[in-house]
Amino acid sequence: MRPFINYITLAAFCLCQGFLSAQSSINLTQAIEIALNNNAKLRTETKLVQYRQALVNTAYRFEPTQINAELGQFNSTFFDTGFGVSQSFFLPKVYKKRAEANRYEVKSGEAYVKLTEAGLRRQLEESFLEYRFLNQKENLLRYQDSLYSGFLQKTNIRLEKGESDILEKTTAEQQKLNLSNQLAMLSKMKDYVTIHLNWLLNDGGNYVPEVTSNEPTYNIFYDSTSVDNHPAVLVTEQELLLAKSLTQVEKTALLPEIMFGYRNVSIRGTGADNQVYGSGDRFSIVQVGFGLPLFTKGIRSSIQSAKIMEDIKTHEYNAKKGELLTKIQQQYVLYNETLQQVRSYEQKALPNAKTIRSVSDTQFSNGQINYLEYVMLTQQAIQIESEYLELKRNLNLIIIDLYYLTNH
Repeated sequence: MRPFINYITLAAFCLCQGFLSAQSSINLTQAIEIALNNNAKLRTETKLVQYRQALVNTAYRFEPTQINAELGQFNSTFFDTGFGVSQSFFLPKVYKKRAEANRYEVKSGEAYVKLTEAGLRRQLEESFLEYRFLNQKENLLRYQDSLYSGFLQKTNIRLEKGESDILEKTTAEQQKLNLSNQLAMLSKMKDYVTIHLNWLLNDGGNYVPEVTSNEPTYNIFYDSTSVDNHPAVLVTEQELLLAKSLTQVEKTALLPEIMFGYRNVSIRGTGADNQVYGSGDRFSIVQVGFGLPLFTKGIRSSIQSAKIMEDIKTHEYNAKKGELLTKIQQQYVLYNETLQQVRSYEQKALPNAKTIRSVSDTQFSNGQINYLEYVMLTQQAIQIESEYLELKRNLNLIIIDLYYLTNH
């Protein structure tokens, strides 16, 4: 049984190695380009636009042409024949309003595509930012882990010599175990981000975000037009225009329907003009008719409901603009406060952490402090650097959110 288990373990390891080796690094610009071409949701939205475009000309669909034939004694006791063709039409305004509504359907779909694209860019930027943060955090923890490894090694030596007790050794082991667990969790979180990234890209590749030392730059200044042109606002605006157009379509149900017809028959025997006609003689009739909506209660109810939908879409449009403006104001409050904290760390806390590291290194080398004190001081410096990374991550998340909200 054990050799079989060993073979399985080896096979799994080889597959894992193959998977990892197949990964390729990708930068944000490349990721956005791939996602815009392959993202599953975006593909669906694009197909829906094409579907709606194909429906535009259905506004000009006419009722079937009626063709009928008559055979029998419908004019006299003689056998006569006749045939007729008729076609009903709505007024041109009806078809125009229907086509207009269909075009607004297309524009609404296009607005949804733009909204999906903006949301996709936002998710990709957040994924790259999160992966970069996790990588920086991992580097800090690995440095801290190396310190605790050395501390644990020295503790074991001290314990063997009787210079320390079991409590010091147990504490060192637990700190090392905690760091190992944190590193393992960070590794899984990086895998999680990578899986999510590849799902967004959806091109069958296996990518890992490229980690660079350069900070992302964004232009987050905005004016009122940037909010008006935001995809989320444009979606509600197009839905409002569509609702208004559908109201006009409902109103066209009050217009008359026109019918044109042509009928050709034979009359055998003596006609009203006292002339005798045979089977070869034919007579033509042109018909014109109107279909009037005499019972309009249902039609007017449909118009009323369409107007109510207009009001709903108007409220949604105004609410969406107000929501975006409120979110922008809220994010700017967070942005200014977080930026102030980041600058405070850069001006004071990080230099302090650097000083703590430098002085503790010197004092430990000179024998002025023991290893435990050295580890504790270094851990304090690492904690400051870790807090700074958290602040920078939060700041960049706020910037990405503002970048999205201000439609850049």
